[in-house]
Amino acid sequence: MLKISLIVFFLILLFSISLLYGLSRRWKRLASQDSRVLLTGGGTGGHVNPALAMAEGIRNREPETKFLYVGVKGKAESVIVRRAGYPLRFVLSQGFPGLRLSPSTLLFLIKVSVGIFQSMILLLWFAPRWVVATGGYVSAPVILAALLLKSLRIGHTRIYLHEQNSIPGQLNALLGRWVDRVLLTFSQTLSFFPKNGVLVGYPIRGSITQKPREEAQKNLPFRVPADRKVVFAFGGSQGARTINRAIVDALRFLIPHRHKVFIIHGTGLNKSFEYDASKDTERRLQKAYSPEELELIADFYVRQDYFHNIGDVYSLSDLMVCRSGAGSLNEISRLRKPAILIPKANLPGDHQVMNARAMKHAGAAEILYEDTIVEDGVVLEKLEGRFLADRIMRLLQDTDRLDEMARCSGTFLRRQAVERILSEMYEDKAYNNGSGYQALPFKPLLTNGQLLAFLSQSQARNPSHYNPGNLLDDPDDLIYYRHRAAGLLSHNAWQDRNLGVKLIGLTLYSEKIPTLLHMLADRTPVSRFKEFLGGDFEQVGFIRRNVLQALRILNRFDGEVEKHLFMALEDPYFEVRSQACVTASHFGFFLSGQEWWFHALEQRLQDPCFEVVIEAALAIGELGTDSSALEILLRMRESRYWQVRNAALKGIQRLLQRKIIVPSRELLTETGTFVLTSTDFRPHFAIKETYKNLQKYCLEQLLGERPADEARLLVERAVRKHSS
Repeated sequence: MLKISLIVFFLILLFSISLLYGLSRRWKRLASQDSRVLLTGGGTGGHVNPALAMAEGIRNREPETKFLYVGVKGKAESVIVRRAGYPLRFVLSQGFPGLRLSPSTLLFLIKVSVGIFQSMILLLWFAPRWVVATGGYVSAPVILAALLLKSLRIGHTRIYLHEQNSIPGQLNALLGRWVDRVLLTFSQTLSFFPKNGVLVGYPIRGSITQKPREEAQKNLPFRVPADRKVVFAFGGSQGARTINRAIVDALRFLIPHRHKVFIIHGTGLNKSFEYDASKDTERRLQKAYSPEELELIADFYVRQDYFHNIGDVYSLSDLMVCRSGAGSLNEISRLRKPAILIPKANLPGDHQVMNARAMKHAGAAEILYEDTIVEDGVVLEKLEGRFLADRIMRLLQDTDRLDEMARCSGTFLRRQAVERILSEMYEDKAYNNGSGYQALPFKPLLTNGQLLAFLSQSQARNPSHYNPGNLLDDPDDLIYYRHRAAGLLSHNAWQDRNLGVKLIGLTLYSEKIPTLLHMLADRTPVSRFKEFLGGDFEQVGFIRRNVLQALRILNRFDGEVEKHLFMALEDPYFEVRSQACVTASHFGFFLSGQEWWFHALEQRLQDPCFEVVIEAALAIGELGTDSSALEILLRMRESRYWQVRNAALKGIQRLLQRKIIVPSRELLTETGTFVLTSTDFRPHFAIKETYKNLQKYCLEQLLGERPADEARLLVERAVRKHSS
């Protein structure tokens, strides 16, 4: 039996070795006979178009080259690659859900594992000379499969990875160290890939060239009057809800300028469950405008989901309104177009923001950030249409400024990217791609977690003189950090919203107080499953608690703040009620003397959570205006919790300091009846220290001119007597 097993084992081993050897020889033979290139990358046009640009360059050099494009079904490559005429295959893949373990993590691992197996089959069948990846999560299984086959000495291919952004994504940062070359767009990114990174620029399709206006107009299904300034607004291949809605809203304010301006709007291909770009834009137009207004708008506005001949639209345009993905910026730069950039916040590495800032500092663009507002009871990201329309018209009417931005745009990024990439692939040294650039250390923006830690520590050290603007090197940083924090408020994950609330306070973004108050009062119920796990509302208790803490840091008070603060005293979560009492103390200057506030705090002394009772007692000391506050606090002398008795003594001391009550021997006698013992084993009893300070304050006031030492002795004698 053992002999048979050994024979079977060696036969299987021999078959496996023969199969691997045969596959290896076949790959080597096919790769040497034909020029075969496997392209991968997708999800958005910013990943697909560079791959197609490189394919164009390779085909111009070797017309008989065979191509295969590998993507994910239902994404931008499904439309763009098919239209370009390249063979297309699909594999399974999914975006990385993050390090936090969840059902999405398991689904990610399953899909990528299946995608790797599918990619291995495609690679073995196609046998490419080169694998060219341009990012997007579809690249992961293809690159991993190619690396695995190379390590087994089956795959005879070179792997090239193009990084479009100034900060590499998680996938590219991880896999970039193993590929043959990382092709970079920005010089700053060289520091991430010191061994195999090379600066080549961003490959742009040959169709993206500046044409005479008349020639470009012939290829478009609409006419643009010759005397109009043209604005091209788009959000990438999939579209951007913020830009789409802002453009629709801006039309109202552009109607008076309709004889001077023409808007071309690319809404995007996105047709997901959450957002259908074309339908949402149409609904917003029909809802916002009357038939008469729509007739006026039709004279200066056209829209289309995607422009395959985008070079013609670029050629017509005088100003761009778009996201700041690397693809858009490089196309804009190539055609020397000025831009209003609206970067997407809270992306990995803030790469769109970093891209936009680089172009702004070059003098080629202006930046508008998305804001977070409450619309129809929902917190969402938005750019005000009036604001966008004003910026568009201001630039269009400033011809000198527009011309200067166009000039700066033309010198923004590295030219001849396709030729430089081909030089690397063919290793002909036609370009010295490393010339003039060094891998300088790149200083990215702080992550949200880093920003929270930095600002929290600074605020805790000096709360009365805290100013985040003095802590940051660049004023633009604070502007962006505020908008990025506000962007978190619209996220689905409560942890993100909670982080956003904290950062709103620490960046002193007081304009977001209405949004914070909405979240504090929001009573949208959770699903039954979340309710079973202990949840109450979508804006969970931690969020509502931290809203109150943020309001104290922001230190702005008005009728709306007071109304929501009063409601928070009845919140179902005890930490919210506790923080409402703390916040009432903080705004005591405004609230003292208001009878309803005093009675509300008095009711909180009956709260089932002693943490709330403690803060209510301290707040009564801050808001009380007569001896009734003293009477209430004296009733707490025998509370079972020493922390509550301690808070009552502190409240009485605060009444003394505010001169609401005056020191007297009767007060000394009354406070002397407080129980100073504690059930906790502590080397130092805080309640005794509080009592000692209160007695000392009273005695010093009563003794007047008598020496301080004598007052101290009398206090210590009183404390000893009370303790005994």
